[in-house]
Amino acid sequence: MEYLGSDKPISKIQPTVSVLVSTFQHVDFISTCLDSILSQKTDFAFEIIVGEDASTDGTRAICIEYAEKHPDKIRLFLRKEEDKIFIKGKKVGRFNHLENFKCARGKYIAYCDGDDYWIDENKLQLQFDLMEKNPEANLCLTNTLLEKSSGESAKPLVDTFSIKSPKELRNVAYLGHISSWFFKNDMNDFLKNKVTRKAPVMDVILFVYLKNRGKVISTPETTSFYRYNRNGLYRLKSVKKVHMERFTLNWLIFIYLHRNPALFLRNFTYLLWRYYLNFIK
Repeated sequence: MEYLGSDKPISKIQPTVSVLVSTFQHVDFISTCLDSILSQKTDFAFEIIVGEDASTDGTRAICIEYAEKHPDKIRLFLRKEEDKIFIKGKKVGRFNHLENFKCARGKYIAYCDGDDYWIDENKLQLQFDLMEKNPEANLCLTNTLLEKSSGESAKPLVDTFSIKSPKELRNVAYLGHISSWFFKNDMNDFLKNKVTRKAPVMDVILFVYLKNRGKVISTPETTSFYRYNRNGLYRLKSVKKVHMERFTLNWLIFIYLHRNPALFLRNFTYLLWRYYLNFIK
């Protein structure tokens, strides 16, 4: 359900960029996230699509407040608990993420989960300009500050400018952080792919999909901040479980995305070696 209907000012314009925000139990973080997006300075119109996934901690009330205050920017979708689907026996918010993609009207999509935020008011303009100058590119990513459990920031993810082809990135499973990604809104094949409802995590399969459809621009400007959220779904998993999920991901990516046996075996061998070093040796 789209809060306030489809007669808002933002619904009457054609945005160039759609910013997707998925949020659940982010009462302490969502305001910072939305403020950082609203502060973007651009010479084009953009919409903010917020998918609120039936939180019980007050997140929904904050999202409603922002939607009422910014009807010229925000389209809020209030998901229901029964919308959630099960992956490997566990209820997850994948429906919310996928529906946000379906709602995007822009030529490009940017992404920021509700517990992360942007730290550069020129992020969207920077990436838009780079993508427009390089039409063969499908994805543009920047550097991201990664908060450690100690509160410190990790080393940069991206430190040089580059434009790489799918062939050059064939053996690369992931680059940057999803909070910095900016990509073409060419998502129909992705949304139809069964892997979106099977994979334990979505950002890895999304990266594989995007890198296979065009070049990837990496630029060293730091534009986003990944927050170490102790209550985030990823943080609640054990190290061993995360590692086992990577085996599952490798198989699903092979079956549904690249169909390259040599690449599958290469990744499987690497994961097996890492498993041995971490849990057996």
